[in-house]
Amino acid sequence: MNLKRRLISILVIGMLIVGLGVLSASCYPVTTGGEATDGGTETAEAAEAGTMSGIFASYGTWIWLAILAVAFYFLLIRPQRVRTKKAQDLMSNLQRGDEVVTIGGFYGRIKDVRDDVMIITIASGIDIKINKSAIARKVTQQ
Repeated sequence: MNLKRRLISILVIGMLIVGLGVLSASCYPVTTGGEATDGGTETAEAAEAGTMSGIFASYGTWIWLAILAVAFYFLLIRPQRVRTKKAQDLMSNLQRGDEVVTIGGFYGRIKDVRDDVMIITIASGIDIKINKSAIARKVTQQ
């Protein structure tokens, strides 16, 4: 999982670096040999329209917005969805008898599971009632 996250971040950073390089190269003016006349500027503009700098001159803002949208997706939205899915899977798989740790740091064993509430035994004879969302993780026996 950690390797996958590193690979994705390296790919996103690489795409951003390549995009910055191409955009910085497209900011420099393209000069042609000889003097430009009125007819010469039209042919230079037509020749530049097919090049990379011509494309970025026309659609540079939209390309930046697309790059930012992709970066936001991979750096913010996707990791949050993964965390939410893990939390939902944890909540749906909790059963009576499982050992859990709460957000507050209490270790206990699940005594009863209801809709949104659980009753956890944290010591012999001490039961607490907590919300399901207060479960941080399930304790694994190793």
